Amino acid sequence: MTTVELMDNLAEFLRPAVTDYSTQQPSGQREIKVYAGFPPARMNADEQASFIYALVTGAQDTADGDMSTATVEIGFSIYDNSDADDWRSLYNLMEHVRQHLLKHRLVAHRHRLQLPLKLEVPEAQPAPQWQGKITATYTIGQPYEEDIYYGEE
Repeated sequence: MTTVELMDNLAEFLRPAVTDYSTQQPSGQREIKVYAGFPPARMNADEQASFIYALVTGAQDTADGDMSTATVEIGFSIYDNSDADDWRSLYNLMEHVRQHLLKHRLVAHRHRLQLPLKLEVPEAQPAPQWQGKITATYTIGQPYEEDIYYGEE
């Protein structure tokens, strides 16, 4: 149960939760993609897709050796260029994901959510692309210490 597995499992967990969400862009209706790890780098000036990513930003082991935890940034980048209240799309989606995380605190039968969740939306926004993040902590596996032999047989 590594940090990479946690990112993969969280992305897989979030995909069905956002299938009913999409954004209207100049090229038409587009789904919200969910990525494990860093979202793909933008290689051209075309409109940017709306997406969510699950990225482990840190991990910590406990002294008792029972579990480790990983801090995950669940990032949001949502396109909305509507005439009024275009920022609401970001908040609506973030709240939907927050509630989904709280209702289903165990992901892939391996990672348990540790409260609190932290929701952040920066004041400066690159509108019409709205950005925010949820910071969460999940348990990850910790290997058992192997026996060390210090004497002669």
